Amino acid sequence: MSTPPTKTILNKNALPTNKADREQLILAERIHIIFHQPLLKVLLLGQGITVAITVIFLWGTVAPELLLVWLACMIVMTLCWSSLTLYYRRTSPPPQKAKLWSHIYLSAGTLLGAAWGVTALWPGVLTDPSAMVFISIVVFGITAAGLAVFAPLLPTFYAFSTLSLVPHAIHFFIEGGKLYGTLGVMFLLYLLIILIIGNNMKRTILESVMLRFENLELVNNLVKKNTQTEKAREQAVQAGMEKSKFIAAASHDLRQPLHALGLFVEALESRIRYPEVRKIVDNIKLATGTLSSLMNGMLDISKLDAGVLQPVITEFSIKPLLERIAIEAEQDASDKGLKFRVRHCKAVVRSDLNMLERILRNLISNAIHYTEQGSVLVACRYRKGQLCIEVRDNGIGISEDKLDKIFKDFYQVDNPERDREKGHGLGLAIVERLAKLLGHTISVNSNPGQGSTFCVCLPIATTTASTVEIPSSSQTYLDDVAGATVLVIDDEILVCEGMENILKEWGCEILLADSAETAWTQLKSTRLQPDVIISDYRLRENKTGVEAIEFIQQKTQLTFPAIIVTGDTAADRLREARDSGYHLLHKPVSPAKLRSLLSYLLEAKVQ
Repeated sequence: MSTPPTKTILNKNALPTNKADREQLILAERIHIIFHQPLLKVLLLGQGITVAITVIFLWGTVAPELLLVWLACMIVMTLCWSSLTLYYRRTSPPPQKAKLWSHIYLSAGTLLGAAWGVTALWPGVLTDPSAMVFISIVVFGITAAGLAVFAPLLPTFYAFSTLSLVPHAIHFFIEGGKLYGTLGVMFLLYLLIILIIGNNMKRTILESVMLRFENLELVNNLVKKNTQTEKAREQAVQAGMEKSKFIAAASHDLRQPLHALGLFVEALESRIRYPEVRKIVDNIKLATGTLSSLMNGMLDISKLDAGVLQPVITEFSIKPLLERIAIEAEQDASDKGLKFRVRHCKAVVRSDLNMLERILRNLISNAIHYTEQGSVLVACRYRKGQLCIEVRDNGIGISEDKLDKIFKDFYQVDNPERDREKGHGLGLAIVERLAKLLGHTISVNSNPGQGSTFCVCLPIATTTASTVEIPSSSQTYLDDVAGATVLVIDDEILVCEGMENILKEWGCEILLADSAETAWTQLKSTRLQPDVIISDYRLRENKTGVEAIEFIQQKTQLTFPAIIVTGDTAADRLREARDSGYHLLHKPVSPAKLRSLLSYLLEAKVQ
């Protein structure tokens, strides 16, 4: 049998579609198999030993000069075989030379077969029974061994085996007689059998070659597909990064004028004298509020993705939280003609109060938005050591094929026209991220036309409800900022003008600067000392508000309360701003929030 090769040209070549090229490559692979057989060296060595034994055994029976000439020829052929094998293995001829090597191989096989066939012509072999039996056994063995060497190229095996066996059969038939005639038939029968075996081996080897080519083609296709998939993945990642950069840049650029607009509207509101003007201003506030809501939703998504928000886990009673949320939700539901109910419970849970409140508010707001008539119910259930808070509605419901999409950014059910009255499609995306951050599970069951049930499950605390006080969701500080000196550093003219108007309205002394250096120049010329510094995070020349504040503090050798205002939503910038240690506000800043924070900083400074 043929031994599988240790090497193959298949690693470098795929099976071509052209018929001629296909046949050429298959032929090259069969030749490759022959010259890389591990047993080839053994067979060559075995032939050399067999030749030597034959000469020794027949010495004295056959003329010495015939044996010596034959021995010399066999030595030359064995050396040629060894040289050809070594040359082929070292050079690895390309498939284009396969035809040439097949001719060389056929010539070598033909000469070797003839060399063994010529032993039938030696005088004295047939007259010596032992010599006749010996030669018959040797020739049978040599042709059998030739299967391993020549079967991949069947014409070579045909030539080798025919030239090895047929001369002996012919010689036996010429001698005549029952014994020789029987031996002649046996030689021809053996030739027929070994040719059939060789043909089967060739077919097996050819099928093996074709199978390896097919496997290689499958591997190449798989590698190609994997490469394409990896390339597509890289392109998707790159596109995602580009999209994130674009959204971050667009968000920052939009927040700047929106922030200034909010400040101008707040300053304008106190100067209104006519009702019709107030209505216009109210509409402007409504429009800016809607845009601010979208911006803040995008900011929340960015914060969660950036890991800026970290939960503060405490134990608190769920009842006061639900009561507080219900006050606002009841009004929203009433405005739509809906019933809003809460089934209170006295459970004490472990979570981040503010994040859980945001989750519940978003779920309830979502339920009210998508319910046109009927009711919205908030209920609590105990399940395996957890409290599951359910928000049920009998609104439009969600089809099963959309359930896996509702938590994606900007996805909205039944809002193809992108009606802003129905929200922005970020509420559930924020819910999912917050729940994941807290380790809470979110589930949803829904039937189209019947309504939906959203459920958030969180751990129950071991503390009893009576011993836990729910912290206040907000804190009220002294709201008197009049007389405070505020240094504003921002390179946007509109923002500076807006800040100037609103701070003057509050009775503050204002210093405006577009950079740290300008701010320091103004402080030196006016000899004023700021009570609070408000700086935009992103300034010109790739400088930041943190650097500007530190520059002022270094120059004055004083430490000032400071507020960083940023319109960035990029993850790295959010982390940098958070890690600065200063109070952080995100554009567009609510004037009320700004005033409250200023009051807090001024009060803390006094204390």
